[in-house]
Amino acid sequence: MLGSRRTAWAVAVVAVLAIAAGVALVVVRLGGDSLDPGFVADGTSGTAMAHEAEVQLPIGTVRLASGAPLDEIAARRVGRDGDGSVRAAGDAAIVPVSWSFRPSLSYDDLLGYPAVFSLALVAGGERTELGEQDVDLHETGESGVFPEGSLIAVVAGDGDDLGIEVTYEDQTQTAVMASGKVDPGRAAALYPDGPVSYGPRERCDARRTPEARSIDAGAGSIYCRIDPLTRTPYLPELGWAEEGRVWSTVGVVVTAPEQVRWIPTGGSYRVERQPATVALEGDEAVRTPKAPEGAATTWQGTWVFDSPAEPAALLLHVATPMTAVREPGATGGPSAVPFGVDATFTFHR
Repeated sequence: MLGSRRTAWAVAVVAVLAIAAGVALVVVRLGGDSLDPGFVADGTSGTAMAHEAEVQLPIGTVRLASGAPLDEIAARRVGRDGDGSVRAAGDAAIVPVSWSFRPSLSYDDLLGYPAVFSLALVAGGERTELGEQDVDLHETGESGVFPEGSLIAVVAGDGDDLGIEVTYEDQTQTAVMASGKVDPGRAAALYPDGPVSYGPRERCDARRTPEARSIDAGAGSIYCRIDPLTRTPYLPELGWAEEGRVWSTVGVVVTAPEQVRWIPTGGSYRVERQPATVALEGDEAVRTPKAPEGAATTWQGTWVFDSPAEPAALLLHVATPMTAVREPGATGGPSAVPFGVDATFTFHR
């Protein structure tokens, strides 16, 4: 009887040890298939995204989406072999994330702009880098296929406080995915739709004096054009404007031939130009185009101003004075005829 009891106890001990060993094996196996915070892999969860947000960049819009946090996911969806699943380690969570990029300007307009932005996840007080996205705008323009990506990430905590950081030229914007709200920082002027353009109300006329109507430009032209004024917080070479400020850019073209004719007499006149001044709300430009070389009479280029983000008005004064001067020896007609531009333009959306 005693021997039977000893045998039974021995069997029980062995069973307990076997069960304990089995539990240890399970723990080891699950530990090997768990994913720590900071894990990132290309892939999708196969479920619909729960949250969306849009981040405006000087070159376009980054659309972000995230799914509901998961405790586990099929191993194949994160590039693991087998038909089983993997779990988030400890108190971490698995979060599906996707992004896509849509340029806001044409490829030609974007020449000179950096086309790289980086992404990062923030959750549970920890940050996970997702790397740089180098957008090939030329390829996008030709193919019509916009860059995008989908990934699975493991974040600290339950994932409900997930934020996605988008960094462009050292300026970081953070999208809170649960609410879709974005903290834009110095990029605030890009919202809601990116860089904003305004058109001039008034027509530009380079024949600003009555006498100029009697000038014949021959094969050339006396011409003026004021392009739309664009306001943006970022420009290549100048970088990001200070917070509460924007860069205002406007293109101006004023041109005339080097020789014109006074219609009443047919006399020849030489065209002389004076320095051009372009001022926005009375402020001088922080960057101006190069002055024409030699005897060229064309003023053409882009003026850039450092402006308040919320101006009271948009008034641009342009003065590009030119004078048609009668050639020596010619008779009849005035000795000089002023023309060119000297006017104020009001811009509106």
